[in-house]
Amino acid sequence: MGLFAKLAAFMDDRVETSDHHADARLRTHYYKASKDKTMAALQKIFEEQKFVLLDLSSERGELSATVGARKKDLLVATIIPVGPSRTAVDFTYSVERGWNAGVGQKLISALYRQLDEKLTRAED
Repeated sequence: MGLFAKLAAFMDDRVETSDHHADARLRTHYYKASKDKTMAALQKIFEEQKFVLLDLSSERGELSATVGARKKDLLVATIIPVGPSRTAVDFTYSVERGWNAGVGQKLISALYRQLDEKLTRAED
């Protein structure tokens, strides 16, 4: 990831993970777990982090919460079943005003590390 890309990511108001993200920390993670088990693990992490849960939709496989000191930043976790006991997890972090100043990247990396401790990673 070049200097210009890093600066642009720092100043963006939105951070999203994806399969082919330029920043390796922000690539989709896959787990050997059912959608329900992955949702439960994420919900527990959100509670441990004292995030304010806004919505939990098992049907859509999404959890959304407000995060940050002012509780105005939005974090959405999406769980996508990709096999009988394999799921993909993606995050979207957005700030209400201004830019994320690297907070989104750090938060998502930390969430992936915590999820890696609770679930078994699958090959990407």
